[in-house]
Amino acid sequence: MSVERSTLPPIDVSKTGDVLISEQARDLLCALSYVHLACGQSAHSLALLRLAAHANSQEVDLLRILAYALISEGLGDEALTILDRLDILDEQPSSRLPLTLMRSHALRRAGRMEEARAVFQSYVSLRASTVLVEQS
Repeated sequence: MSVERSTLPPIDVSKTGDVLISEQARDLLCALSYVHLACGQSAHSLALLRLAAHANSQEVDLLRILAYALISEGLGDEALTILDRLDILDEQPSSRLPLTLMRSHALRRAGRMEEARAVFQSYVSLRASTVLVEQS
């Protein structure tokens, strides 16, 4: 009996540590990590996100979720590193407000309370000015 093998198109892969994953697999890992976060399982989410993201990741959406998961796990210093990268990569004006709030939470998790308060006050000011602009 002969087994026919279908010819599959080549898969676009990216290297994550020593693990090669396809673009589809990366999307699935991100979706699963989001579900874990929504269910309060940030440790599981973080494990999946670390598989999906490698050290030089430039994917803004992935980095946002990764920063949130790191904050949820209390890894403020590591989240700040990701947020610094997002400050450079994320050019969407609508991202400034949520990233400022995330930075405040990351600073708090890193034990840098004075900086966290200052950044949170900046967030409150930005939010107030955004509301005023939208009402005009």
